[in-house]
Amino acid sequence: MKTRKLILSLILGMCMLSSVTTDVHAQARPSRTALERQIVRAFDREDPRRALLLIDRYLQYWPGDEEMIYNAACGHAILGERDEAAERLLQAVREGFRDFDYMTSDEDLASIRDHDVYLAILEAREKIRDQAPAPRPEGAPASETKGSGTKPPRSIRREGRGTDEFESWRRDHGSQYIFETDDAHRLHVASTLPQEAREEMMTMIARQSDYMVDHLFGAVQGEHVFVLVPNKADCSIFDLDQSTAGWYEHSRRMLVTTDIGASLRHEFAHVLHWGDMDRINQRHPMWIQEGLASLFEEYASDRSGTKFRFLPNERHNVTFDLVTGGDTPSWRQVFSLSPTRFMRAANRFYPMTRSIFRYIATKGKLDLWYDNLVATFPDDQTGVLALERTFDRPIDRIESDWKAWVRGMGRRDNTIARGDASLGIQAESEVDGCRVTVVHDGSGAFEAGMSIGDVIVRIGGTSIRSTRELMLAIARRRVGEVVPVRVRRGEEYLELMITMKPLPAFNN
Repeated sequence: MKTRKLILSLILGMCMLSSVTTDVHAQARPSRTALERQIVRAFDREDPRRALLLIDRYLQYWPGDEEMIYNAACGHAILGERDEAAERLLQAVREGFRDFDYMTSDEDLASIRDHDVYLAILEAREKIRDQAPAPRPEGAPASETKGSGTKPPRSIRREGRGTDEFESWRRDHGSQYIFETDDAHRLHVASTLPQEAREEMMTMIARQSDYMVDHLFGAVQGEHVFVLVPNKADCSIFDLDQSTAGWYEHSRRMLVTTDIGASLRHEFAHVLHWGDMDRINQRHPMWIQEGLASLFEEYASDRSGTKFRFLPNERHNVTFDLVTGGDTPSWRQVFSLSPTRFMRAANRFYPMTRSIFRYIATKGKLDLWYDNLVATFPDDQTGVLALERTFDRPIDRIESDWKAWVRGMGRRDNTIARGDASLGIQAESEVDGCRVTVVHDGSGAFEAGMSIGDVIVRIGGTSIRSTRELMLAIARRRVGEVVPVRVRRGEEYLELMITMKPLPAFNN
């Protein structure tokens, strides 16, 4: 077809050109990490129109991102906008997209399989690979791309390292925040937390840093990192909300979170891991970056803080359902995914990879695994060889053993249903815990004297830093159990002994 031949010629011609763009929005750019996660969530919620709006915003600041342009093609194709989808797909190829095997299996592009542009790209793909530079391997330094919380920037961008960000924030918000520096762990911290919560947070991240240094990385990150816990008024600056509580942007050496529990522990693991990847000049694949960070979301430590036991969290049930339902992709498939492909299915892959790392840790092999990863990475950037050396068996056998381990744990109760134990309250996240918004008459909380406005900071021996952690802590309790609940009332701390009652065993 002449039309297709013309398109093919245009494709080959454009692939010979280098794409040069200028970022004219550097002074007002949003958080790349938060924006990427919002796009992923929009696709997960089957809202491609919102995803496209967010992608348009993203491309205003990072216009040459071929993976994001490809995502735009998917969004248009899902909506049935065939010509727009084809145009975006062609643009993605021009900018360097080369994952044609994935493209041909991507169901999001089903509506344009017979489009002339799509067919022309298929015809031209071998010539495109021959004429244009191949995409950089994900482990190569030049893949410092798409400055998300788990990927370095495309080029060397100095938007302000951690110390610069810290000093800038202090200049603009000096009277509103408490500023601290921990030189031993190379951290700058700013927050509005009450003293008790602030001290507990600083102890927690110091202990996590020490553990990761002792068992994984051998040293703290090379530069100071700025950890910011913004107040509610400042959250909008960073695109934070209930579903994105925090992010780490390595190019800025800056971690921002509104959740000083699981979210902070997750993002702080990225801080140490990125510091080591810089030191050893390796870029580990997404399954390792996010799986390792997710591992640290929930753990118990001894009194000294030197021994960690990694606990199942709400991600476990997702993995359990995938394994028992036979829906888990193979490890080899997950390990070879590009960052964008991984993030597009984050709701499956985060739980799965956390479970893999919890399995490694439970077997007492976390230290050995990382040593093997660093040693074998030049030969195998997927991480398969490192696991095979660690367990001294083929990867398929390790995967099979892991599945049996997951099945053996069963499902965990992480919800509160009618008849389950309940405090008898409603609450919302607060900077240091959960603020009580409703206390139901006749509930255990009502009888113990809990008041609207109290901030729950601990249940039993478990710190509560978000509504998610509150729900998990309550779900583990039994009806009739008497539980100590620590609350902050203004600047005063109280401990209430609350009898857990079935939901709903009380009136509003």
